[in-house]
Amino acid sequence: MKRLVTQPGLIGLGLILLGAETMTGWVTRHPLWILLFPSSTVMVFSTAFCFFCVGIALALPMFHATHSVRVRKLVGIIVILIGSMMLLENLFSISTGLDMPGLHRWFDDANPYPGRMAPNTALAFMVGGVGLLYTDGFFYVKPRMLASIMLTISLLGMVGYALLLDLAYTWYGFPRMAFSTGLGMSLFACALLLERAEADSPSKKESNIYLFLGVAITVLITTMFVSYGSLRALDARTNWVDHTYQVRLFADEVIGTLQQARRASDQHEFKAITAAIDDKIIELHRLSKDNPKQQSRLMQLRQILLTHLEAAQKILPEESTDANDARLDLEFKPLISTMVQFADAESLLLVQRKQDSIQSTSSTISIIVMGNLLGFAILLFTFWLLKNQNDQRNALELALQRSNTELESKVEERTRAQAVLNDELQELNQTLEARITERTADLESFTYSISHDLRAPLRAIDGFGRMLEEDYAASLDKSAARYLAVIRSNSQRMGNLIDDLLAFSRLGRQNVVKFHIDMTALAQEVISESVQNLPDPPEIQLLALPSAFADRSLMKQVWVNLVSNAIKYSAKKERVRIEISGSTEDGMLRYMIRDNGAGFNMEYYDKLFGVFQRLHHVDEFSGTGVGLAIVHRIVSRHGGRVWAESIIDEGATFFFTLPIGEHNG
Repeated sequence: MKRLVTQPGLIGLGLILLGAETMTGWVTRHPLWILLFPSSTVMVFSTAFCFFCVGIALALPMFHATHSVRVRKLVGIIVILIGSMMLLENLFSISTGLDMPGLHRWFDDANPYPGRMAPNTALAFMVGGVGLLYTDGFFYVKPRMLASIMLTISLLGMVGYALLLDLAYTWYGFPRMAFSTGLGMSLFACALLLERAEADSPSKKESNIYLFLGVAITVLITTMFVSYGSLRALDARTNWVDHTYQVRLFADEVIGTLQQARRASDQHEFKAITAAIDDKIIELHRLSKDNPKQQSRLMQLRQILLTHLEAAQKILPEESTDANDARLDLEFKPLISTMVQFADAESLLLVQRKQDSIQSTSSTISIIVMGNLLGFAILLFTFWLLKNQNDQRNALELALQRSNTELESKVEERTRAQAVLNDELQELNQTLEARITERTADLESFTYSISHDLRAPLRAIDGFGRMLEEDYAASLDKSAARYLAVIRSNSQRMGNLIDDLLAFSRLGRQNVVKFHIDMTALAQEVISESVQNLPDPPEIQLLALPSAFADRSLMKQVWVNLVSNAIKYSAKKERVRIEISGSTEDGMLRYMIRDNGAGFNMEYYDKLFGVFQRLHHVDEFSGTGVGLAIVHRIVSRHGGRVWAESIIDEGATFFFTLPIGEHNG
C-alpha cells in the first residue's frame, strides 16, 4: 500500500525521536541525551512522554490510517489529563506523583521541583490535546486558534532565554519551560496549523481571524501574568530596600554605641553602654541572613568583641593619658572598622537594590505597555479582518439574494411555459391515442375480415384437392400426385396461419376477465391435455406455483403455447426433461418453464416474440411463429413481462411475470 507522506506526519516522527531520546536519557542517566540545547532547565520525563504520544498520533496516518482517529483521540485525552494535573501541581503546590522526582534528582538544574512540568508547558499541552480531539463545533473553537495559542506560549518561553528572563521562577517560584520543550511545542503547533488548515473555515480569511485571535488572547494573558508578577516583584524589591535601609541604620547604631563606649569615663558607664552591643550584633546577624558575606563579618566581630571590650575595660581605671587613649583606640579600632565595613557594604547593597528596583520597574512597565499595545493591536487587526469578512459576506448574501430573486422569476416563467407545453402535449397525446385506437380497431377489423374471407377459398382448394386424390388418384401419375399433395399441404398450412392470425387479432378485442386462479392446477390440466395423444410422453416436473389473479382462458393459452413449444423442441432428445416452477420476487409473481431441447441463438432474441417470426426452419420443427407473440400479448395485457434464455442444443428457459393480487392489468 502506498504511504501518504504529509508534513504533520513528518513533524510527528520528529516529536517521537525528541521524546524517545529524552526519556531514554532520564532512564539511563545520560546527561547529553537530555541536554539537547543549552538552557537553565531541561525537558522533564512527563513532557518527553507527552511529545512521544503526540508524535505517534501525528505520524500514524502515514502508516496505518484505519485506527489513527481512535489513537489520536486517546492521545488527546492523555495529554489533557497530564497537562491539567501538572498545572494543578504548580498552582496549589501539591504532588500527584506524575513529576516522579526520584527519576530526576540525579540531574541538578534550576527547576525548583525536580521532574515537575512548567505551568506554561502544561497549559500548552492542554490546548494541544483539545486540538487533537477537535471535531467540527467542538468547544466552539477552531484548530488554528488552538495552534496559535500553543505557538505563542512556546515562543514566549524561548524568547525568555534570549532576553535572559526567568520571570516564572523569579516571581512565582514555578519551573521554567526548557528551550527544547519550547521547540517541540512549536513543532506541535505547526503540525496543527498545517493539518486541516482550511477544513474548519469557509475561507482563508476566516481561518486567519482565528489565528490572530488566538495570538492576541495569548499575548494579553501573558501580559496579565507579567503585570501581576511585576507588582509582586516591585513589592518584594521595595521590602528589600526597606530591609536594607533598616539594617544600615542598625549598623550605624552599633557603630555609634562602640564610639560611645570608647568615650566612657569609667567602668560603670562603659558597662552600661556595652551591655546591649552583643544583642544588637545578634539582631544584625538575624536581619542579614540573606547575605552570607555580611554574616561572616558579624561572626568575626562577635569572636573578637568580648576580648577587645574586656581589654578596654581594664584600661579605663587608669589615668587618661595619651598612652592609655592610644591603647583604647587600638582595642576599639578593629571593632569599629568591622562595623564600618558592614555598614558600607549595606550602603552599597542599598544603592544597588534601589537601582535594581528602579530598572526592574521601568522594564516591567515597558513590558506591560508593549504587551498591551501588541495584544490590542492584534485584536484590532483581528476585528478589522472580521469586519472585512462580514462586509464580504453581506455583499455575497445580497448578490445571492438578487440571484435567487432572478432565478425564481425565471423559474416561474419556465414553469408557466412548461405548463402551457404540458397542456398542449396532453391534448396531442389524447388526440394521438384516439387516432391510434381508431386505427388499431380499423386494422384489427381489416385483419379479421381478410382472414375470414381467405378461409373460404382455402377450404375450397383443399376440398377440391382432396376430391381429386380420392376420385382420380389412379389416373394421376406420380408427379401430378406429388403436386396435388403439395397444394393441399400449403393450403392447410395457410389455413393454420390464418387461424393463428385470427386468434392473435381477437386478443386485441377480447375483454380480460380476471379471477383468482390456481396456477398449479391450470398448468397440470394443460400438461395432461398436451401429452394424452403422444406415444412417448415426456418427463414434465411441475412444482407448486403461486396463485394468480388473471383471465383463466388467456392464462391457459399461455401455458398451452409454452408447454407445447417445450415438448416440440425437446422431441429429438433421447430423454426429455421439462421443469415448471414459480416464485414471488420483488412484488411480482414469477413463472418459469425450462426444457433441454434444441434451444435457439440468442443473437436473434429480438425476433423471438414477433408475429410469424421463426428461429428454426419449418422442416425442422412445425409451427406458424405466432404462439410466442400470443404469449407476449397476453402477459403484457395483464401488466407483466415475458423473456427467455437459451443455449443452442442445451435447451431454453422461458419466464413470465404477473403482478400480485388485483393490481395486474
